[in-house]
Order: sequence, then C-alpha cells, then structure tokens
Amino acid sequence: MKKILVVSAHPSAGDIGAGGLMSRYSDDGDKVYLLIMSRGEAGIPDIPPEDLASIREKEQREAAKILGVSEVFFLGLKDTEIFDTLEARLMVVDVIRRLKPDIVVTHSEVDTHPDHKSTAYITFAAAMYSSLPTVKSKSNLPPHLVKAVYTYGLPGYTPTFIPEIYLDISEFFERKCKALCCYETTMKHLGWSRERWIETWLSLDKVYGVSSGVRYAEGFRQFWSSHLGRRAVNRLAW
Repeated sequence: MKKILVVSAHPSAGDIGAGGLMSRYSDDGDKVYLLIMSRGEAGIPDIPPEDLASIREKEQREAAKILGVSEVFFLGLKDTEIFDTLEARLMVVDVIRRLKPDIVVTHSEVDTHPDHKSTAYITFAAAMYSSLPTVKSKSNLPPHLVKAVYTYGLPGYTPTFIPEIYLDISEFFERKCKALCCYETTMKHLGWSRERWIETWLSLDKVYGVSSGVRYAEGFRQFWSSHLGRRAVNRLAW
C-alpha cells in the first residue's frame, strides 16, 4: 500500500490539479492525504474571514470525501500570507514525518499565484528536510524519506507549465466534477453556473487528454535535486 500526500495552498486547488490522481490511488487501496496550507478565508470580501474559513473547510472536506481522501489536514497559515519560512517548512516536515508518504504532490514552482509558489517551495524543502536527522521539528518524530515529489499546473496560474507525465483520469473525471461542485460559495460569488465552473477549472484535463491520447488526463512534473528525485537507471522503460 502506497501513501500519497497532496499539498495545496487553499481549498479546491489540490482537487483541480490532482483530484483524478487522488481518486485513482484511493480506488487502488492506497492511502491518500490532503494538506491545505490555509483555509482560504480571504477569497470573498463580502463574507467575514472566520465565517468563510469555516465554509471553505467544510466544502473541502466534502469534496475530499468524494475523491476518496483518507484524511484532510489544515496547516493553519493565513490566506495571502503564506511565505517560505523556516517555521512553515518545519510545520510541513512534522506532517510528512507523521504520515510517512511515499509520494508528495504539490503546486508548481512556475505558478504565478504568490501563495501557490510559496507552497511549492515550502513543500520542496520540507520533503528534503524530513529525511535529515539533523533537522529537528516540534513533533520530534524520526526522519522519513519521501521517494518522489511531483508538481501540478492550474488553469490561469501556470501558463508555462509543461507536463512530462500524463495520468489518465478518464474513468474518474465525473467523480472529479462532482467534487469540484462542492465549492458552491465561490461559484455563487462569481455568478458562475456549474457548467462554467467545471469548464474553467477542468479545462486542462481535456487538453492534457488530447496531448496524451486519452479523453481526460492530469499533467505532472517531477521535482528533483541531487538529494531528492531522479536517479540513474539500468535500462530505459516504455
């Protein structure tokens, strides 16, 4: 059984970028966890932040249940105030050491949203730090080595993101649509129909599907460094 941790800055972002992946792995019997850096309390000016935070957390938990996520965690950082600090990195290290994921999936470093970009770099560092005995965090848990880190793109935020891996999610696309429809508060605020909401946020799934010979796909890139990621292989695989 594998363990997968998906990390996103706000509610809904991880579902958009990797909802099909979460569904596929959960259906395979693997453990899928979702870590949200903030509760998205700054997104709708007409709703008081604390009220909106509760609403968006509830919507995220409902969506995660549809996708088969085992557990959802909120890190407690403030929306629009997610910065790549040592404190934030160590908070994610604690989560990684507790859950012991094999794979971590997060935002792309080319994402133009400041919170998304910070979340990417926080996660990259935490995935590395979590394996180092010299890095101490509040939980004081033993080190854990993450085997691979992948990134996802988002419509409107990652125009330069080019996937190197495509995951066929055709059989899970309707489930992903159902999960995305949980975010009724933002849909209502924008004045969008469900059709427009799905068409916008899942537009890349169709593009990536066309690019990879299937109906719908999610696209990912592998993050790597000399410490974490790609290693030499004995033979090419196809």
